[in-house]
Amino acid sequence: MFTYIRLKNFLSFDDVVFDFRHGSKGVKSFISIYGENGSGKSNFVSGINFLRKSIESFALNTAFEQVQDLLEETKKYSVSKEIWDLVIQNTSILQMAESYRMIDAEEETLTEYGFQINGHSGYYMLSFKERFVYEKLYYFTGKQSGVLYEIKSNGEETEISLSNKLFANKRTEDEIKEEIQKYWGKHTFLSILNKERMQKNEHYIEENYLSYVFDLLNMLRDTVVHRQTLDRSDLELPSGKPGNVLKDLNEGKISQDREHMLNHTEKIIRDFFTQAYADIKDIFYDRKKEGKEVAYRLYVRKMIGGKLRMIPFSSESAGTKRILEILRSLLGAFCGVTVVYDEIDNGIHDLLLKSILESMTDEITGQLIITTHNTYLLESMNIRSVYLIQSDYTGKKEVKCLDQYPRIQNSNNPRVMYMKGMFGGVPVIDAIDYEEILQELEDNSSEEQGGG
Repeated sequence: MFTYIRLKNFLSFDDVVFDFRHGSKGVKSFISIYGENGSGKSNFVSGINFLRKSIESFALNTAFEQVQDLLEETKKYSVSKEIWDLVIQNTSILQMAESYRMIDAEEETLTEYGFQINGHSGYYMLSFKERFVYEKLYYFTGKQSGVLYEIKSNGEETEISLSNKLFANKRTEDEIKEEIQKYWGKHTFLSILNKERMQKNEHYIEENYLSYVFDLLNMLRDTVVHRQTLDRSDLELPSGKPGNVLKDLNEGKISQDREHMLNHTEKIIRDFFTQAYADIKDIFYDRKKEGKEVAYRLYVRKMIGGKLRMIPFSSESAGTKRILEILRSLLGAFCGVTVVYDEIDNGIHDLLLKSILESMTDEITGQLIITTHNTYLLESMNIRSVYLIQSDYTGKKEVKCLDQYPRIQNSNNPRVMYMKGMFGGVPVIDAIDYEEILQELEDNSSEEQGGG
């Protein structure tokens, strides 16, 4: 779970800290982040998305180069420049890093992530300009906490400091140092370690590496990040958990020996939707065997016009389909996974979302971090879970937890106070005067008629 996140010279953040710690050793399991449009809520999610994708960059880049070499050798397929550019954009972590740099920033961009895993706390730091220039991991070493590694570049050479507990022998350490000299700067050391683990067998890793160094990789691999973008709303980095629930909940195919997953998923969806919607009486998968596979499609039995009717789930409203879209991600929070969901309220009724989140917060074993505009949540959520992004007239951002405001008392309604602007984080504008706009429209219309 994340204990804090610091972003400096990152998109619209000059230097902010999101502190999710609860007391001296605890960490909050549910966090809701508010702010007016353009305040930086999605930029915060991008900060976690960047970390999540950075650990996969080396492996993805290697796979991409192998495919590219194969296509060049066979000459059977031609790929357009547009396709290659799209692939590179999604595999090059440096291109992503460049897009996350604050415009006109002269200093390095710094990202720092505090985390807690199995009761042990640590932090991970990463700085970059055109390339990565600094990386550090502080975490548990087996008996106490300390710096596992620190790598920095002064422009001409790379300084490498590795804990003597990190490797079981000098040979492995020398091999990794050689990898760092070759690839660090274009990729992070975490990404290099992740590639090592993917390419080497489990026994080799256990024999040669400190196991704790992979704790952060495991946490990030299981982290779900769902981002909102201008052109798409479903850019998600999924998790492998829960492992007994289908990835495609609406329709698809699955091997017959995994049909038990279909049964588990069906029961979960039925239990959820029949409680969330009064008119949905049943929900189930229609199944057809196709060789060694089972093709499935989700259907609903629903009261319509006083009669129980069966309809495909794909015919449901956009809001209901949106609920199914977020359901699997939310289930991960019950399985120890960190789930980060941007604008979770998009397309969902405020009161329905309030009910869904209220009912699940006490059962979270992982961490659920959402950005939202749903103010009804403020009526029932613990104020220690609510964060506001504020921006002053210079564009400087500040992040504060709701319990940091001295004016709030248990007897007050946080939602009413928030809507009145008492905490900031809401649009404060004068009434918009449309008189000149209407005049421009009339003048334009007259010119077009005259020209005709």
